[in-house]
Amino acid sequence: MSDFQMEVKETGEAERELGGGGRGRTSQYEPVAQEWSELGEDEAILISDLEQSDIQNLRNLLYRRFGKENVIVRSAEQEDET
Repeated sequence: MSDFQMEVKETGEAERELGGGGRGRTSQYEPVAQEWSELGEDEAILISDLEQSDIQNLRNLLYRRFGKENVIVRSAEQEDET
């Protein structure tokens, strides 16, 4: 068996230290994930002015972090086609 070191950290701290899955930076959507983790059962987050790719990236982050069964992401095209 190889020698290795291990330490226990809070999830958020470990993710920040790892830099967002090995890409060397934290996800720009991290503030949304942090806010979501603190929501009450009867609360929701409304975000506007996102591109389709932003919506998908945010959805993927939330699903990975909190599980598909715990997150509902809805998107709608606005009158100005955004």
